[in-house]
Amino acid sequence: MKKVFLLTLMVVFVLASTSVYAQEKYALGSSNIALKVDYIKFTDDAFADVDLEDGVYVGLEIYHALMPNLYLGLEGGWAGTEGDDDANIGGERVDIETDTTLVPIELNLKFAGEIVPNLVVGVGAGASYSYFEIDADIGDINADEDDWVFGGQVFAEVTYKIGSFFIGIDGKYHFTEDIEIGDGDIETDTNANNWRVGGHVGLMF
Repeated sequence: MKKVFLLTLMVVFVLASTSVYAQEKYALGSSNIALKVDYIKFTDDAFADVDLEDGVYVGLEIYHALMPNLYLGLEGGWAGTEGDDDANIGGERVDIETDTTLVPIELNLKFAGEIVPNLVVGVGAGASYSYFEIDADIGDINADEDDWVFGGQVFAEVTYKIGSFFIGIDGKYHFTEDIEIGDGDIETDTNANNWRVGGHVGLMF
């Protein structure tokens, strides 16, 4: 029984020591995971014209250190905006409700450095493949279109570490190719370019 207790105590000590070492050696641990909640704004004029430019983004990211200050990571998320308007169609006022959905999937490289104890600044860039959908209810008529678009992003963040946890603020500019509708039959000059700013909370390993 004593041997089992001592072995368990030793394993706990080794894991704790490894965790402390990782947090000291690496800017944001050897790996980390974070939840993000951001304000999102689409920058193409087409979104402003139908009051669909502002919304909320929720994302989850996970990073692994390639070097003490260089991280490779994946991020996935969901963003949505809504618009409500009316128009005169055939002499009648018709209610028009529209909403958009953006689901970006990103592969990023991030450089993170501790500028003062526990305060980390990160900058990075990457590539993305995103699902975009727009849905419209015009009176009793419903129409929707969707497309997958390639893109990229650049971002910056400031993170404060609290033991194995961290909190911070972040900003990102995400750009995409033009959206095609009608099963790719119709090319538009509208893109899903957007910028996002908000906060994140996470855990280091």
